[in-house]
Amino acid sequence: MPDVVHRVSAPGSTANLGPGFDVLGLALALRAEVGSGPAPSDAHLLDEHHPATIAHRRAGGAAIPLWSRSRLPMGRGLGYSGAARAAGAMLAFVEADGPHAAHDDAIRTRAFEVAAELEGHPDNAAASIFGGLVIASPTPQVTKVPIGCDAAVVVWIPETTTSTDHSRTQLARTVERVDAVANIAAVANLIVGCMTGDQTALRVGCNDRLHQPTRLAAVPASAEALNAMLEHGALSAWLSGSGPTVAAFASRSSADEIAASLDGGTVRVLDIDTTGVAVDVEL
Repeated sequence: MPDVVHRVSAPGSTANLGPGFDVLGLALALRAEVGSGPAPSDAHLLDEHHPATIAHRRAGGAAIPLWSRSRLPMGRGLGYSGAARAAGAMLAFVEADGPHAAHDDAIRTRAFEVAAELEGHPDNAAASIFGGLVIASPTPQVTKVPIGCDAAVVVWIPETTTSTDHSRTQLARTVERVDAVANIAAVANLIVGCMTGDQTALRVGCNDRLHQPTRLAAVPASAEALNAMLEHGALSAWLSGSGPTVAAFASRSSADEIAASLDGGTVRVLDIDTTGVAVDVEL
């Protein structure tokens, strides 16, 4: 095993934010770390099938042992695989070019392309690479949205897991025009709300007709948690990715009260991560 230790971390994310299916991603202050060289005592070694290892090799990394530490739960809709792939891909570039690679826009874009291709959708990967609120498309193109509201993100994480691939098979292959128009309007409101702090825009901006009704019907506890968040003052709430986690924007003054109103799962009040993938950022 190499003597030099390289460590890269990437934030998890909440995707879709209601109507922004496969487009919107928001980085959260929960990180996954991937490294090469001597592993910390609390890390675990990765096999060749781990998402981080696959991304590392795809980005040109050498066939050396990798390890990982993470505060992100797997299979809960908080972007674990996207963060692991982002960190694994960037690790390969850091090993080749040095720590400055994580700050090079061109290299960050290359790492995003690797992670997004392996993910099959760009939203989580974009948030994990670039941080903040992102609009991602398969072209690939990533646009960062300036955040003008000082909101915390409350997440309710149940013990159950969800398979994104299976969840997608349950969604309709075509949508009615009226539903598509409603989602376009909601996304526009959500972006404006995030940029300006307009609470009305934030509230109507998380209405979705394309995926949440189907997915929430399969996880009634998540639907209850989402409704409870709104009833206790959340600015907006949504199913995080394909679930089962539910997330919400909340004012700093109401976040703890909203968190206390939820039961049946682990609740965390998180900041938005604005850094994205980085070298040696603590978990």
